Amino acid sequence: MADYTQRVHRVMDHIRQHLSEDLSLARLAEFAHFSRFHFHRLFKSVAGETVAAFTRRARLERAVYLMRGAPHRELTSVALEVGFATPSDFSRVFRSAYGMAPSQWDRKSRLDDANDFAPDPAAPGQSFSVARVEHAACRVGYVRVRNPWSSDALTDGYARLRASLQSTAERPDAKLVGLSWDSEKATPIERLQYDLGFVLPSGVTVPPGLGVHDFPAVRAVEVHCTSLRQTAFAWAFLYEQWLPTSGFEPDEMPAIKRFRQVPDVFDAAAWDLDCSIAVRPARS
Repeated sequence: MADYTQRVHRVMDHIRQHLSEDLSLARLAEFAHFSRFHFHRLFKSVAGETVAAFTRRARLERAVYLMRGAPHRELTSVALEVGFATPSDFSRVFRSAYGMAPSQWDRKSRLDDANDFAPDPAAPGQSFSVARVEHAACRVGYVRVRNPWSSDALTDGYARLRASLQSTAERPDAKLVGLSWDSEKATPIERLQYDLGFVLPSGVTVPPGLGVHDFPAVRAVEVHCTSLRQTAFAWAFLYEQWLPTSGFEPDEMPAIKRFRQVPDVFDAAAWDLDCSIAVRPARS
Protein backbone atom coordinates (compact mmCIF):
# COMPACT_ATOMS: atom_id res chain seq x y z
CA MET A 1 0.00 0.00 0.00
CA ALA A 2 2.92 2.37 0.71
CA ASP A 3 3.95 2.27 -2.97
CA TYR A 4 0.37 3.00 -4.04
CA THR A 5 0.23 5.92 -1.61
CA GLN A 6 3.37 7.44 -3.12
CA ARG A 7 1.96 6.99 -6.62
CA VAL A 8 -1.20 8.84 -5.62
CA HIS A 9 0.90 11.57 -4.00
CA ARG A 10 2.80 11.95 -7.28
CA VAL A 11 -0.52 12.43 -9.05
CA MET A 12 -1.55 15.05 -6.49
CA ASP A 13 1.75 16.87 -7.04
CA HIS A 14 1.26 16.64 -10.81
CA ILE A 15 -2.22 18.15 -10.53
CA ARG A 16 -1.00 21.09 -8.44
CA GLN A 17 1.83 21.80 -10.88
CA HIS A 18 -0.26 21.50 -14.08
CA LEU A 19 -3.57 23.13 -13.18
CA SER A 20 -4.19 24.63 -16.61
CA GLU A 21 -3.67 21.31 -18.44
CA ASP A 22 -5.81 18.23 -19.12
CA LEU A 23 -6.51 16.70 -15.71
CA SER A 24 -9.22 14.27 -16.72
CA LEU A 25 -9.56 10.95 -14.93
CA ALA A 26 -8.35 9.12 -18.03
CA ARG A 27 -5.25 11.30 -18.37
CA LEU A 28 -4.33 11.07 -14.68
CA ALA A 29 -4.88 7.31 -14.57
CA GLU A 30 -2.49 6.99 -17.49
CA PHE A 31 0.03 9.17 -15.67
CA ALA A 32 -0.25 6.94 -12.58
CA HIS A 33 -0.10 3.69 -14.60
CA PHE A 34 -3.45 2.43 -13.31
CA SER A 35 -6.70 1.51 -14.99
CA ARG A 36 -9.30 4.26 -14.63
CA PHE A 37 -11.47 2.07 -12.42
CA HIS A 38 -8.71 1.13 -9.96
CA PHE A 39 -7.17 4.59 -10.02
CA HIS A 40 -10.47 6.26 -9.09
CA ARG A 41 -10.96 3.95 -6.09
CA LEU A 42 -7.33 4.08 -4.97
CA PHE A 43 -7.10 7.87 -5.21
CA LYS A 44 -10.20 8.30 -3.04
CA SER A 45 -8.85 5.79 -0.52
CA VAL A 46 -5.54 7.66 -0.15
CA ALA A 47 -6.66 11.28 -0.59
CA GLY A 48 -10.03 11.05 1.13
CA GLU A 49 -11.79 12.66 -1.86
CA THR A 50 -12.32 11.90 -5.52
CA VAL A 51 -9.93 12.95 -8.27
CA ALA A 52 -12.47 15.48 -9.54
CA ALA A 53 -13.00 16.96 -6.06
CA PHE A 54 -9.27 17.26 -5.40
CA THR A 55 -8.61 18.84 -8.80
CA ARG A 56 -11.42 21.33 -8.30
CA ARG A 57 -10.14 22.19 -4.82
CA ALA A 58 -6.53 22.54 -6.02
CA ARG A 59 -7.62 24.96 -8.74
CA LEU A 60 -9.73 26.92 -6.29
CA GLU A 61 -6.97 27.14 -3.70
CA ARG A 62 -4.45 28.33 -6.29
CA ALA A 63 -6.96 30.96 -7.36
CA VAL A 64 -7.36 32.09 -3.75
CA TYR A 65 -3.56 32.14 -3.37
CA LEU A 66 -3.27 34.43 -6.40
CA MET A 67 -6.16 36.66 -5.38
CA ARG A 68 -4.67 37.11 -1.92
CA GLY A 69 -1.13 37.85 -3.10
CA ALA A 70 -2.06 39.82 -6.24
CA PRO A 71 -5.27 41.74 -5.45
CA HIS A 72 -4.93 43.72 -8.71
CA ARG A 73 -5.48 40.60 -10.83
CA GLU A 74 -8.75 40.43 -12.77
CA LEU A 75 -10.92 37.44 -11.86
CA THR A 76 -11.08 36.26 -15.49
CA SER A 77 -7.29 36.16 -15.67
CA VAL A 78 -7.06 34.22 -12.40
CA ALA A 79 -9.78 31.73 -13.40
CA LEU A 80 -8.20 30.87 -16.74
CA GLU A 81 -4.67 30.60 -15.32
CA VAL A 82 -5.68 27.97 -12.78
CA GLY A 83 -7.62 25.85 -15.26
CA PHE A 84 -11.29 26.80 -14.95
CA ALA A 85 -12.90 26.61 -18.38
CA THR A 86 -14.80 29.87 -17.90
CA PRO A 87 -15.03 32.65 -15.29
CA SER A 88 -18.60 31.52 -14.56
CA ASP A 89 -17.30 28.03 -13.67
CA PHE A 90 -14.84 29.62 -11.26
CA SER A 91 -17.54 31.80 -9.72
CA ARG A 92 -19.85 28.81 -9.27
CA VAL A 93 -17.18 26.69 -7.55
CA PHE A 94 -16.05 29.61 -5.36
CA ARG A 95 -19.62 30.38 -4.27
CA SER A 96 -20.30 26.70 -3.54
CA ALA A 97 -17.18 26.48 -1.36
CA TYR A 98 -17.35 29.81 0.47
CA GLY A 99 -20.94 31.06 0.20
CA MET A 100 -20.10 34.21 -1.74
CA ALA A 101 -19.04 35.29 -5.21
CA PRO A 102 -15.28 35.80 -5.69
CA SER A 103 -15.97 39.48 -6.43
CA GLN A 104 -17.40 39.83 -2.90
CA TRP A 105 -14.27 38.61 -1.13
CA ASP A 106 -11.94 41.33 0.17
CA ARG A 107 -8.96 39.04 -0.63
CA LYS A 108 -7.81 39.23 3.00
CA SER A 109 -10.41 37.72 5.33
CA ARG A 110 -10.36 34.05 6.23
CA LEU A 111 -12.68 32.03 4.02
CA ASP A 112 -12.90 28.98 6.27
CA ASP A 113 -13.95 30.00 9.76
CA ALA A 114 -12.91 26.64 11.26
CA ASN A 115 -9.21 27.54 10.98
CA ASP A 116 -8.70 29.93 13.87
CA PHE A 117 -5.00 29.34 14.52
CA ALA A 118 -3.74 32.09 12.19
CA PRO A 119 -4.04 35.88 12.60
CA ASP A 120 -6.54 37.59 10.33
CA PRO A 121 -5.30 39.92 8.98
CA ALA A 122 -1.79 41.15 9.84
CA ALA A 123 -1.79 43.42 12.87
CA PRO A 124 -2.13 47.09 11.80
CA GLY A 125 1.25 48.70 11.47
CA GLN A 126 3.13 45.43 11.93
CA SER A 127 6.20 45.24 9.73
CA PHE A 128 8.98 42.80 8.94
CA SER A 129 12.29 43.07 7.15
CA VAL A 130 11.84 41.44 3.73
CA ALA A 131 14.82 39.89 1.95
CA ARG A 132 14.94 39.12 -1.77
CA VAL A 133 16.71 35.82 -2.40
CA GLU A 134 17.61 33.63 -5.39
CA HIS A 135 17.34 29.86 -4.83
CA ALA A 136 18.91 27.28 -7.13
CA ALA A 137 16.96 24.37 -8.57
CA CYS A 138 16.77 21.50 -6.08
CA ARG A 139 15.33 18.06 -5.36
CA VAL A 140 13.44 17.52 -2.10
CA GLY A 141 12.68 14.15 -0.49
CA TYR A 142 9.56 14.52 1.64
CA VAL A 143 6.87 12.99 3.82
CA ARG A 144 3.30 14.26 3.52
CA VAL A 145 1.37 15.11 6.69
CA ARG A 146 -2.42 15.36 6.61
CA ASN A 147 -4.12 17.77 9.04
CA PRO A 148 -0.69 18.95 10.27
CA TRP A 149 -1.96 20.91 13.26
CA SER A 150 -3.55 17.87 14.89
CA SER A 151 -1.79 16.41 17.89
CA ASP A 152 1.71 15.04 17.14
CA ALA A 153 1.13 14.91 13.35
CA LEU A 154 4.18 17.01 12.48
CA THR A 155 6.33 15.45 15.19
CA ASP A 156 5.56 11.96 13.89
CA GLY A 157 6.08 13.02 10.26
CA TYR A 158 9.43 14.59 11.08
CA ALA A 159 10.58 11.47 12.91
CA ARG A 160 9.72 9.38 9.84
CA LEU A 161 11.57 11.80 7.58
CA ARG A 162 14.74 11.79 9.69
CA ALA A 163 14.69 8.00 9.98
CA SER A 164 14.45 7.68 6.19
CA LEU A 165 17.13 10.29 5.48
CA GLN A 166 19.32 9.92 8.55
CA SER A 167 22.62 10.53 6.74
CA THR A 168 21.24 13.65 5.05
CA ALA A 169 19.71 14.98 8.28
CA GLU A 170 23.05 14.72 10.06
CA ARG A 171 25.03 16.66 7.43
CA PRO A 172 26.22 20.10 8.63
CA ASP A 173 24.82 21.69 5.47
CA ALA A 174 21.47 19.86 5.61
CA LYS A 175 18.50 22.02 4.59
CA LEU A 176 15.07 21.22 6.00
CA VAL A 177 11.98 22.69 4.34
CA GLY A 178 8.27 22.71 5.12
CA LEU A 179 5.94 23.07 2.14
CA SER A 180 2.40 24.46 2.46
CA TRP A 181 0.28 23.60 -0.57
CA ASP A 182 -2.98 24.77 0.98
CA SER A 183 -4.06 28.11 2.39
CA GLU A 184 -5.23 28.10 5.99
CA LYS A 185 -7.61 30.90 4.99
CA ALA A 186 -9.37 28.81 2.36
CA THR A 187 -9.01 25.11 3.17
CA PRO A 188 -10.93 23.12 5.81
CA ILE A 189 -8.44 22.16 8.48
CA GLU A 190 -8.95 18.42 7.96
CA ARG A 191 -7.93 18.85 4.29
CA LEU A 192 -4.71 20.76 4.95
CA GLN A 193 -1.55 19.05 3.70
CA TYR A 194 2.01 19.83 4.70
CA ASP A 195 5.18 18.33 3.25
CA LEU A 196 8.31 18.06 5.40
CA GLY A 197 11.46 17.38 3.42
CA PHE A 198 15.21 17.65 3.07
CA VAL A 199 16.92 19.23 0.09
CA LEU A 200 18.88 16.30 -1.31
CA PRO A 201 22.55 16.51 -2.26
CA SER A 202 23.35 15.58 -5.84
CA GLY A 203 23.49 11.82 -6.37
CA VAL A 204 21.46 10.87 -3.27
CA THR A 205 18.93 8.13 -3.94
CA VAL A 206 15.54 8.80 -2.40
CA PRO A 207 14.58 5.93 -0.04
CA PRO A 208 11.33 4.02 -0.66
CA GLY A 209 8.36 5.61 1.06
CA LEU A 210 9.39 9.20 0.46
CA GLY A 211 7.97 11.51 -2.17
CA VAL A 212 10.10 13.68 -4.43
CA HIS A 213 9.71 17.28 -5.55
CA ASP A 214 11.94 18.70 -8.28
CA PHE A 215 11.79 22.48 -7.94
CA PRO A 216 13.16 24.96 -10.48
CA ALA A 217 15.38 27.90 -9.61
CA VAL A 218 13.25 30.68 -8.14
CA ARG A 219 13.30 34.28 -7.03
CA ALA A 220 11.80 34.56 -3.55
CA VAL A 221 10.95 37.03 -0.82
CA GLU A 222 11.59 35.95 2.76
CA VAL A 223 11.03 36.96 6.37
CA HIS A 224 13.09 35.54 9.24
CA CYS A 225 11.01 34.06 12.11
CA THR A 226 11.76 32.32 15.41
CA SER A 227 8.31 31.17 16.59
CA LEU A 228 5.08 29.67 15.28
CA ARG A 229 3.12 32.82 16.14
CA GLN A 230 5.67 35.01 14.36
CA THR A 231 5.44 32.90 11.20
CA ALA A 232 1.66 33.33 11.15
CA PHE A 233 2.00 37.12 11.28
CA ALA A 234 4.84 37.02 8.74
CA TRP A 235 2.68 35.20 6.16
CA ALA A 236 -0.14 37.69 6.71
CA PHE A 237 2.28 40.61 6.31
CA LEU A 238 3.81 39.23 3.11
CA TYR A 239 0.51 38.44 1.42
CA GLU A 240 -1.60 41.35 2.61
CA GLN A 241 0.81 44.25 3.00
CA TRP A 242 4.03 43.63 1.08
CA LEU A 243 2.99 41.76 -2.09
CA PRO A 244 0.06 44.00 -3.17
CA THR A 245 2.36 47.01 -3.62
CA SER A 246 5.56 45.21 -4.62
CA GLY A 247 5.10 44.72 -8.37
CA PHE A 248 5.32 40.95 -7.77
CA GLU A 249 2.83 38.12 -7.30
CA PRO A 250 3.15 34.53 -6.01
CA ASP A 251 4.71 32.11 -8.48
CA GLU A 252 3.51 28.52 -8.97
CA MET A 253 5.21 27.11 -5.89
CA PRO A 254 4.06 26.26 -2.37
CA ALA A 255 4.75 28.63 0.48
CA ILE A 256 7.98 27.35 2.02
CA LYS A 257 9.47 27.39 5.50
CA ARG A 258 13.24 27.21 5.00
CA PHE A 259 14.81 26.13 8.29
CA ARG A 260 18.16 27.69 9.18
CA GLN A 261 18.96 24.86 11.57
CA VAL A 262 17.90 21.21 11.52
CA PRO A 263 16.13 20.52 14.84
CA ASP A 264 16.38 17.21 16.67
CA VAL A 265 12.60 17.23 17.05
CA PHE A 266 9.96 19.29 15.29
CA ASP A 267 9.33 21.74 18.15
CA ALA A 268 7.64 24.99 17.07
CA ALA A 269 8.92 26.68 20.23
CA ALA A 270 12.49 26.43 18.90
CA TRP A 271 11.96 27.33 15.23
CA ASP A 272 14.61 29.33 13.37
CA LEU A 273 13.46 29.71 9.79
CA ASP A 274 12.62 31.94 6.84
CA CYS A 275 9.07 32.22 5.53
CA SER A 276 9.67 32.11 1.77
CA ILE A 277 7.35 32.90 -1.16
CA ALA A 278 8.50 32.35 -4.75
CA VAL A 279 7.51 35.40 -6.80
CA ARG A 280 7.31 36.58 -10.39
CA PRO A 281 6.57 39.97 -11.97
CA ALA A 282 2.91 40.87 -11.50
CA ARG A 283 0.58 40.11 -14.41
CA SER A 284 -2.55 41.97 -15.39
